[in-house]
Amino acid sequence: MALSDEQIIEKLNITPKDRVVDIGGSLKQHPGIAVDTLADILRPEEAPYWPSKLKAKHYIKVDLNAGTLPFKDKQFDVCLCTHTLEDLFNPFEVIKEMARIAKRGYIATPSRGRDMEFSKINLTDWKTGPRRQPGNSHHLWLFENRNNKMYIVPKNYPLLYTSEFQITKWTGEDEFQYFWNDSISYNLFNPVKFHDLIEEYREFMKLNTRFVQKTPVLFYFDNPLNYLKEIIKSCL
Repeated sequence: MALSDEQIIEKLNITPKDRVVDIGGSLKQHPGIAVDTLADILRPEEAPYWPSKLKAKHYIKVDLNAGTLPFKDKQFDVCLCTHTLEDLFNPFEVIKEMARIAKRGYIATPSRGRDMEFSKINLTDWKTGPRRQPGNSHHLWLFENRNNKMYIVPKNYPLLYTSEFQITKWTGEDEFQYFWNDSISYNLFNPVKFHDLIEEYREFMKLNTRFVQKTPVLFYFDNPLNYLKEIIKSCL
């Protein structure tokens, strides 16, 4: 379950004197937190789908995929980054930069299981339409909390579209949540061998069996001769 602004304030012990920076929060601002600076590629008024008036004192235009943030070391007391890192081609420089510019902070993304769960068909929904897809189709990374570290894995769509990983119902946590103080710890699993990534996905499914419900969501039909050829190959 997503944390309310009141819960974030309590967990981070945010006081009226604290300077707060929000990284990538234009699409969904924090109305209950006194944000000093919002840094994003677009202003909230320009955000697609849900434009809103800027609530922070200041706005700084930043391309988060570029990596560097135009702030001094420990310029802020608190850094918020919610539902942003999973969208970036290169979130790792931004992660380092957040630890540089702030003393403590909070990161949230969809949980790994939630972002693997296949959507339902909804012809009037811009997110899916006639398609069924694993999580949000623009997300590039999956996040977990392992041993008080962020564990980051590439979101590989060819793998998720195979029947082995088709989660049709996820009953675990909705959000990945990570609080940090002074530094941000993470492990990246991004192997050279594709089979290692397959095994990592299998391990996740095995460890979370109790939260996973699987049913076929896609059916592929091929030339019957190809099926026969593959059966003969497997027998040999």
